Amino acid sequence: MRTTTRARRGLTTLQLGKIFVALALVAAALLFQKAQLAAALRPGETVEIQFREAHRLRTAISDVKLSGVDVGVVRSVERDGDVTTVEVKVDDDVVDALGSAPSARIRPATLLGGNYYLELLPGGRKGAFAGVIPVDRTQLPVELDGVARAFPADARQGVRTGTAALDESLDQRGRTALRRLLRSSPRTLVSTEAVLRGLRGTAPEEDLAALVAGGENVSTVLSSENVRLARLVDDLATTSSVLAERRQDLADVSRTMPGTLDDTTVLLDRLDGVLDSLEATADPVRPAVRELATLLDDADPVLARARPVVADLREVLQDARPLVGDLLPISRDLDTTVRNVNGAVLDRVNGPILGQLMTPWHGTGPYAKGGADRPLYKETAYMFSNLAQANMMDANGSMISFLPGVGPASLAGLPISLEQLLTGGTSGGMSGADR
Repeated sequence: MRTTTRARRGLTTLQLGKIFVALALVAAALLFQKAQLAAALRPGETVEIQFREAHRLRTAISDVKLSGVDVGVVRSVERDGDVTTVEVKVDDDVVDALGSAPSARIRPATLLGGNYYLELLPGGRKGAFAGVIPVDRTQLPVELDGVARAFPADARQGVRTGTAALDESLDQRGRTALRRLLRSSPRTLVSTEAVLRGLRGTAPEEDLAALVAGGENVSTVLSSENVRLARLVDDLATTSSVLAERRQDLADVSRTMPGTLDDTTVLLDRLDGVLDSLEATADPVRPAVRELATLLDDADPVLARARPVVADLREVLQDARPLVGDLLPISRDLDTTVRNVNGAVLDRVNGPILGQLMTPWHGTGPYAKGGADRPLYKETAYMFSNLAQANMMDANGSMISFLPGVGPASLAGLPISLEQLLTGGTSGGMSGADR
């Protein structure tokens, strides 16, 4: 009993105060780190998202939403070069709903900004998402001051002036006019109700759904073709500027348009009879046109192959132009020569000369055994060919071939011809000599 009493007396008021302060500090530290502890201890899956910058996302404070519902919290934000990696902790079923290619964007909680949250957008095929959402599928918010800076200074000044004018419009006179408008609006709204009822269509339940679906499809197509739309808007701006520059010409055309339309009417009246004649002429021409179409189809590959030849002929024709110029006087002289040759000269050439050249030659008298069965023009050609071969030319100069030979008939003045003796023509003479 004495020991317990001493232990109790050992805890003085100062010590109790220190213990209380320590516990208070621990509790304060836990309360200060409540968000971080809650984010670390939160169950679920971790998803990494890459942005160009974090844009005021706060660790363990900024929420993560999917279709407007809180599904997680930002766990960490790390900057690495030009890319900021945001790690979020989401519920387990969120990963299954994101799809294979989700996207993300940072959005302001209010119109004026201040607090921001991270929104996940499902995309791709159905299935659980695994991986990192890259930078090309993430978006940063557009600040209101950034939108205002995009407008020219005159536009911003116009907004201020318009706001001031609106304030002046809502003074005592403006309030009186608004009261009058409100008093007359019920009768106007009755007519508006009839108009809106007509706009609902014959089947309001189905037409409205179809209209919404069609609007969604149109917005999807427009968002996917934003590059073409931008080009279209640029082209429209260019067209508008050109029309503005040519407004005086357009005004002149508008003034002369009535007279032009009258002349066009007269021309169309005259063309009426021409078109009737053309219609009557078109029936006989149709078969020829069909054949012409076939001809053009067949001529297409021929023209394709002839195109390089025609391209090469241009240089040939340019080079041949001086030659053609020189041939003109020659052609005139040649015409005179042909007229002189025509008549007796051609008759003689076509008659005895060609006849003699086309027939074989056989010798008579001392040349009885000479000749051949070949025509004379061939023998003449052989003769000139042998003469050309006899006269040769090389690097040393020209030379003439001479080939002498000896035969049985080379010895003259003998009573007996050796050629006849060898051929057996004088066998009786040989018997007399033997005797």
